[in-house]
Amino acid sequence: MLQDEELQEIRTEIDEIDRSLLHLFNRRMTLSQRVGGIKASKGLSLFDPGREELIIEGLTRLNAGPVRPESLRAIYREIFAASRLLQYVLQVAFLGPQWTYSYLAALSFFGHSARYLPLNTLEEVFDALLKKKADAAVVPIENSLQGGVGRTMDLLYERDVKVVAECYLEVAHHLAGRARSIGEVRNLYAHPQAMEQCRVWILENLRDVVTYECASTAQAVELAGKDVRGAAICNLYAAHHCGLGILGERIEDHGGNMTRFLALGEPLSSPTGNDRTSILFAVSDQPGALFRAIEAFAAASVNMTRLESRPNRVFPGQYLFYADLDGHAGQGALASGLAAFREHVIFLKILGSYPRSDPSKPFRLQKEWIRA
Repeated sequence: MLQDEELQEIRTEIDEIDRSLLHLFNRRMTLSQRVGGIKASKGLSLFDPGREELIIEGLTRLNAGPVRPESLRAIYREIFAASRLLQYVLQVAFLGPQWTYSYLAALSFFGHSARYLPLNTLEEVFDALLKKKADAAVVPIENSLQGGVGRTMDLLYERDVKVVAECYLEVAHHLAGRARSIGEVRNLYAHPQAMEQCRVWILENLRDVVTYECASTAQAVELAGKDVRGAAICNLYAAHHCGLGILGERIEDHGGNMTRFLALGEPLSSPTGNDRTSILFAVSDQPGALFRAIEAFAAASVNMTRLESRPNRVFPGQYLFYADLDGHAGQGALASGLAAFREHVIFLKILGSYPRSDPSKPFRLQKEWIRA
């Protein structure tokens, strides 16, 4: 009886806190509406990922627990999304259909309140942004096991867009289907990349199945859902929303598989003090030209975290280089390094400066976070 009384007291206190939170939440939304009005009157961008990251980083430093940092980030991702919804409906283009990893990355950027526009090709994703059909776009740029996404790099060169944010998404593959056990599976549906990343597990557990390559994860789960002896390699979100049971968890051959995604938009992100800048450049066809160019960054004490070459599809015979650099293009050492760097290249495109994400803390899809 005493325990029941204690429980009721705790619940009463929780109810009081919830009422206070609701009052404070609506105060925050009212202020967000005012901010949106001021921005609109001055022609300023309504979406500022740098500002959002500064808020989250500041709250993370103040957080004494027991709320986990990743939970805090997830809560504020939805608060930011609700704030934007009061100002305007953010339209986000991504490589669809829904329940693909690109869709999950878009959710990690913009939350559930945005309006999502699934498209069939990366070209359509870029063009939706340029033609004002979308306010932002999400594209994959590299995978930790398979390297850079060449078509994305080509389009970053060919299209006039800006990178405004990045995220790392853990790639966790599951076997899902309507069968009661793995032993009942006779047909396997999967995207070729997913199938390759689970090749050893498939050989050990599904040696005698017939495999069918699919254009997307969504197509794989759709086909598996119609086949009582079929199963799909997919993420938890796709399995849940298509009503498939999980037959095998984390079946990928290598742990730590991540895909890095970029959010594209028109505005440049505000400096946060922990930024990354992405560039595309070309050098003359001479011995030592690349060395002399990137030496400017070393001289300025700028850390280059990625450098990848890519054939120039517009000018055959020429190579482009994609690079990621620590810092904001408009500040400090990187601004000085870029000034010196320009003297040694024949082409330079600054793709954007944006808040830097930590690859050791990727967005992970948890079962308890999946929404109906």
